Amino acid sequence: MDWLRNWDDLVHGTAVFSAAVPFLAAGLLAWKLLAGLWWLAAAAALMGPYLWLFGVPEFPPGSSEDAAVMGLAAASGAIALESVLRLKWAPRLILRILLWTVLVWSLYPGWLASDGGLPRRLGVAGGLALLTAAWAALIEHLTQRDRAGEEARRNRLTMAALIPPAAALAVLLQLGGAMRFGQSAGALAAALGAVTVVWLWRKREGDGIQRLGALWAMLFAQLAWCGWLFAEIRYGLAALLCGAPLAGLLTRWLPLPRGTAFREALWDGLASALAAAITAGIALAAYQAAASGYEGY
Repeated sequence: MDWLRNWDDLVHGTAVFSAAVPFLAAGLLAWKLLAGLWWLAAAAALMGPYLWLFGVPEFPPGSSEDAAVMGLAAASGAIALESVLRLKWAPRLILRILLWTVLVWSLYPGWLASDGGLPRRLGVAGGLALLTAAWAALIEHLTQRDRAGEEARRNRLTMAALIPPAAALAVLLQLGGAMRFGQSAGALAAALGAVTVVWLWRKREGDGIQRLGALWAMLFAQLAWCGWLFAEIRYGLAALLCGAPLAGLLTRWLPLPRGTAFREALWDGLASALAAAITAGIALAAYQAAASGYEGY
């Protein structure tokens, strides 16, 4: 019990709230819910870790402390509204752009506001919102399954392809000085991993799994731009991470043994993990090189 008396936010907090809690909560909820509601299982599992890391946000947001929780609320609210209204792809895209523009506008940091004025603020908020919405639309399309839940077609990804980029993003955020945002990315990877385990156990995905892909994409993009707006993340490497899930598509053209959900997930996960590990390795090498040249006081 000594670890409870000597709690360390980085070590114990990461193990509990960035791994164990989201994994267990998402797995239990996904087991009880239909596949079309697995996005809700992931969002609910993330709420506890996010609130522990950042606390209850203010509205309107007053600082970077409110960014992660508000982002989770925006992504979840958008998907819930889209599901209730049964919006097609164009209205969904517009809704997401509007929501993320408002969120980024309200969180606009002082170092960007110091120059550039209104045009720059509009450009940053609108540009980041457009990129987030477009990225979510792409992942949503690539993870969309057949209604009966058959095997993945050549242009479809499994959830396993999305786990390694989130874990690698956690590394980039930690190296950029954004510890809690990095822990949030770790929680995202853990929650998605739990849902993937449930899918493999039940051996079916079903209709609506693409909503989980859209949730992941919006949260992934939001955490990445938080690293740029509020920390010193290498945004070029963060952008490069976006290609990691797409590496899973390349395996469709290789003569690999397939035929089961586990094999599809295995090749997607391995290809994505390789691309994500290379990106994280570059970031770690750059960090170590910079640290070696620092002699301190």
